[in-house]
Amino acid sequence: MDEALRELPILRLCPGQVGYPRVLQSAAAAVRGFDAPPELHLWGQIPPCAPRAPCVAIVGSRACTQDGRRFAAQLGAELARQGVTVVSGAARGIDQAAMHGAHSEGGAVVAVLGSGLGHPYPRDGLELMWRIATARGAVISEFPHDVAPRRHHFPQRNRLIAALSQAVVVVQGGERSGTMNTVQWALELGRDVGAVPGLPGQATSAGPHRLLRQGAFLVESAQDVLATLGLLLDVTPHALEPSSPRAELLAALQLGPCDFPALLRRLPLSAEALRTELGALELEGLIHRSPAGAYHRRS
Repeated sequence: MDEALRELPILRLCPGQVGYPRVLQSAAAAVRGFDAPPELHLWGQIPPCAPRAPCVAIVGSRACTQDGRRFAAQLGAELARQGVTVVSGAARGIDQAAMHGAHSEGGAVVAVLGSGLGHPYPRDGLELMWRIATARGAVISEFPHDVAPRRHHFPQRNRLIAALSQAVVVVQGGERSGTMNTVQWALELGRDVGAVPGLPGQATSAGPHRLLRQGAFLVESAQDVLATLGLLLDVTPHALEPSSPRAELLAALQLGPCDFPALLRRLPLSAEALRTELGALELEGLIHRSPAGAYHRRS
C-alpha cells in the first residue's frame, strides 16, 4: 500500500491558487499567531470546506475505547450522509475511525498530516489515506515532501484541522492532550466546539467532560452537530438503498452468519471492496466477527 500511495500525483497549492482553501487565508487575517501555509502538498483533491460547505472536525484520543471508536465511526458516517465534509488528523483511534466511517458512506474526507507526504504517518493508516485520496477527499500536509513526523509537528497541524472546519467535535481525550490543542485553536478561530460525554472516571472522558462544563455543545448524535451548524437532518435513507453494496451485505448477513469466502461468492464485490465494507460495519458496531471467522449481523 505504501508503494500505491507514493504513486499518486502530488499537487502543490499556494495562497491565491485555485483549490487553496481561502478559509486558511481568512484565519490568518483574523487571528494573531495563525499563519496560512505558504504551500500545501496533497494527494487527491480538497473538497469544499467551510464556509462554502458544511465541514466538521472529529478528533480524539489515540488510546480510545472500543465504544469511542465505534461512536466516532458512526458520527463520521452520519455526517457524511448529510453532505458534511469530515476533517481529522489520520491518527490512530478516534481520528481514523471517524474518517473510515465518513469514507464508507462515500463522504468527503480531509486528512491533515503532521509529516511530509514522503513519510506519511501513521503507517497503519496508509490504506485509509489511499482510499481517501482516490475518492472524494484529500490527504494534505504543509510540510515539505521529505520531512519526517516530529512531536512538534502535530500541534502545528492541529491549527489547520480547526481552521478548515466550522465545528470541532471531541469524542474522547484527556485533559492535557493534542486533542485539547485542536480545541484551543478552534476557540481562537471562533469555531463551535462540541463534546461527547463518556463514563465518569475514565481517563478518556476527562477532556470532553471538562469542555461540557465550560460550555461546549453536547454531542449524542449527528443531529446535535447539524443543529449547531443550523442544518436540518435529512432522513432520506441514502445509505441503505437496495442497490448499494452496504445494503446487500447487511441483507446477506440478515439471513445468517457467513464467512469471507462465502460472502465473496454471494455478492458482486471485489475482495478489497468487501474488506472495506466489512471493516466499516464492524467499526460502527453493526456486525461482529466470531473467533471462527464468520460475520454476524448485530440485532
